[in-house]
Amino acid sequence: MHTWIDIVIFLIPSTAAALIAYWIINRPVRIEKVKTQLNREEQLVKTLTPVRLAAYERLILFLERITPTQMLPREMHNDMTALDLQITLLKCIRNEFEHNVSQQLYVGKAVWEEIIAAKESITELITVSATKVSLNDSGIKLAQIIVATYSSANTTACEAAKELLGEELRRLINE
Repeated sequence: MHTWIDIVIFLIPSTAAALIAYWIINRPVRIEKVKTQLNREEQLVKTLTPVRLAAYERLILFLERITPTQMLPREMHNDMTALDLQITLLKCIRNEFEHNVSQQLYVGKAVWEEIIAAKESITELITVSATKVSLNDSGIKLAQIIVATYSSANTTACEAAKELLGEELRRLINE
């Protein structure tokens, strides 16, 4: 019986010493892991922030480039028929979108959905406006209908998308 007491008396301090040694040795390792993780996160933020800002800039530029008031002067020629203009404008929107589709990686889902809605809204505007003229009519006639319809809207899908982009960017900056 005396031996059991001696063993317990010996085990309690040695177990306590082992636990203290483990804690003393393991603590710096845990602290180093936390520091490494924080450093990785900081590097990721430093790397991604400029890329995300560039994505917001490119998407704003995309929205500007597909608005009829910006796109028509750039894409329209005097000798175009309504059909030629319609095809040219739809192709321009598709090319601009394809050029910027990768930007969805850097913006929120709601913003990306709003970008798509803006693109589809402009595409629909052009398509519906084209039904109001003959295919061989002057492209100028189609352009006038597009601009008049676009200008009559209180808020356009492009403006709504730009507003949402701005809000998300402000949240990103304030994080």
